[in-house]
Amino acid sequence: MRLSRRKIEHLSDRILKLIQQDRRIHLAGSVDLVVRAVDDAIFANMQAEAEIDEEVEATVQKHLAEIRAHEMDVGALRAKIKRELARKRGFVI
Repeated sequence: MRLSRRKIEHLSDRILKLIQQDRRIHLAGSVDLVVRAVDDAIFANMQAEAEIDEEVEATVQKHLAEIRAHEMDVGALRAKIKRELARKRGFVI
């Protein structure tokens, strides 16, 4: 999933509000640091997913002739490859 910087900031703000509303959680540090940490985590997650997407595309391109010869559904194959690569890396999609 690709998100704009603005959407990431919006998600970070929403997550911060949820944290602040939870009486079991008490922030010991700066609110800005929490927001920045959430931003960084979302961005890192998006980068990891982009790397998986690139590897999926490379795999599909590498085997494109065989895929076409067997008349496979490229979209379904991409999804299956992505799930498998994500599972191997411990990445949750």
